[in-house]
Amino acid sequence: MPGVFPVRPEPVAILAAGVVTPIGGDLDAFWTGLLTGASGISTIERFPVGDLRVQRGGEIKKLPSGGESARGCRASRLLCAAADDLRARAPLAADRARIGVVVGTALGGVEALEDAVGGERSLRAAAAGLYDSPAHTLAGRLGARGPVLTVSTACASGASALGLAADLLRADRADLIVAGGYDGLCRFVMRGFDALRSLTRERIRPFDRRRSGLLLGEGAALVLMARDADVAGPRLGRLLGHASTSDATHVAAPDPSGRGLQHAIELALAQAGLDADAVEFVSAHGTGTPLNDRIETAVLKRVLGRRAAGVPVNSIKAGMGHTMGAAATLEAIMCLLAARHGAIPHTLGFESGDAECDLDYVPLRPRSARPRVSLSTSLGFGGCNAALVLEGVVA
Repeated sequence: MPGVFPVRPEPVAILAAGVVTPIGGDLDAFWTGLLTGASGISTIERFPVGDLRVQRGGEIKKLPSGGESARGCRASRLLCAAADDLRARAPLAADRARIGVVVGTALGGVEALEDAVGGERSLRAAAAGLYDSPAHTLAGRLGARGPVLTVSTACASGASALGLAADLLRADRADLIVAGGYDGLCRFVMRGFDALRSLTRERIRPFDRRRSGLLLGEGAALVLMARDADVAGPRLGRLLGHASTSDATHVAAPDPSGRGLQHAIELALAQAGLDADAVEFVSAHGTGTPLNDRIETAVLKRVLGRRAAGVPVNSIKAGMGHTMGAAATLEAIMCLLAARHGAIPHTLGFESGDAECDLDYVPLRPRSARPRVSLSTSLGFGGCNAALVLEGVVA
């Protein structure tokens, strides 16, 4: 198979995580919210939405104190809030020149640019809207002087960032990397999705026969990564394999065949040195749109084969909305927490599937299980696909 690694790369340790989400301002609240079926969906208050067809989303009403006091645009403050949560759980114990930052985003600091161009703020403030500005704000907050990179593969960005960070560690470009994804809600993106008629006026219902679209959310999620061989202490888990591919078919719609996503999954498993029989749980992109959920289901059936009906598959987007650049990192963290705590969060909003969505989507309540090997899948505009193969570690 083209692109398969001839020698399995070493696994990369994920030491700790920090988040800020609409269902919880730190990692513990996030996990509790997933298990209890908490909803962070509400009417958006930060900017005008009265002229929009859909006026709800996963808005964070109040940032933790560290995020509120941070400098920069809202996207930067989201990242800083997640970084404070991360640093409370694990020290950055390395030479600062060997600590890197790799973050993924769909929008960067576009809200600051939108305000500046609209005349609400000075043009000088537009610098905060540059795509890499929040990443450099985060690096300053951490004192990190290694590589600082921003990757944008639309809503697959959070997975792409973790994969790129793993590659940098394996290439000895850094000893520690803070990696993840972020995006903030703003009027610009709400108007765009509203115009595309992608947003639902109802509940988000991933894989459900009544699914009618997604809602947007905001958040940030970060993990601390290191070469596994360099870690003597405990880990949250390991990244065993990753891959990114492109459909190269349409600027907005995914390839209906799902061939790009399937190829990403196969490459990630090959890099991990595993076959599909090793997968015990799938964290799906699961946006609740008719096309996305059908494509993902078909791809998982092809990849998992005879085991497909017996592998639990969930989506966590119904409680938070689609957090864009943060989504894939939040989902990767959820996979590792599921292994640690022995519970798979249920798919909020799913009650019954249809002929094209007929897998085990973990309905109604969390599932008692401790998946060691998880697969996380992501899709984005432009035909961006990403897959992560993760190994959970029991505390």
